[in-house]
Amino acid sequence: MKKRVMTIVLLSVCACANVSRGAPRDDALSGTWRGVVRKGLLESVVLMEFSRAGSGYRGKYWGMAPLGAPVPLGRIELGHSVRFEIPDLGVFDGEISGETMKGTLEDAQGSGSFRLEKQADWDDPRLGT
Repeated sequence: MKKRVMTIVLLSVCACANVSRGAPRDDALSGTWRGVVRKGLLESVVLMEFSRAGSGYRGKYWGMAPLGAPVPLGRIELGHSVRFEIPDLGVFDGEISGETMKGTLEDAQGSGSFRLEKQADWDDPRLGT
């Protein structure tokens, strides 16, 4: 009986240690996001990419602008909500729920909305590779 109790205690301690040292906490923002920005009757397909940068984030934006190099995102904030800006284009405020980010955008001409879906990475197990 003593050996059995000791085994259970040892397994419990190992399980707790594994939880605290396990994989890094899920990062809801990092990755590639694709979706639509709506402003009045205008609807544009956009692509955004976010990644960790020290204690914050950095990002890139493609869309609603001439094709070419991506535009760096500015002032990225992640808390209960997500907020970022595309310099000279607007400020985005939204929420992430699972694999979806949606919210509003404000620019000099008024407001609009956006909805983005997180895209699977090439090594994502959901791709079945």
